[in-house]
Amino acid sequence: MSFDIIAEPTVKSPRDGRPKRGRGFSSEETAQAGLTINEARRMGLIVDLRRKTVHPENVKALKQYMKDLEKLVASLAEEDKPAKVKDVAPADDLASLRAVKKTEVPMLVKAGIKTFEDLAYCDITKVAKKTGIDENRITAMVKAALRKV
Repeated sequence: MSFDIIAEPTVKSPRDGRPKRGRGFSSEETAQAGLTINEARRMGLIVDLRRKTVHPENVKALKQYMKDLEKLVASLAEEDKPAKVKDVAPADDLASLRAVKKTEVPMLVKAGIKTFEDLAYCDITKVAKKTGIDENRITAMVKAALRKV
């Protein structure tokens, strides 16, 4: 997400008093908005130290900009939170493989195999001894698990 809107100062033309875009906010405008000059500059705002005038619309624009930044920071913080992962029982996870029969899942879980990774990188002979399942069957399960991983 990018932040496209930035607060722009307005000043009044010395000739006819019409508003026009200014170079930066005055130090008094930033102070009335509750910012120091350094904070304003860190936020990406330009502060014109030569300006002495204070326009209420500039102070209002600064306050609105600060609110918008707070919302942006809050939304970015929510995006950074890891999504809650639903706990899947090992039986459901392993049973989703076609090569694994539902009756074999509890034996695999007792042998310490709870995920696809565990099954894909297991020692076939050890698992065969612990579970009592034929080595050829376990080899087929490992191949299917490797495709998932």
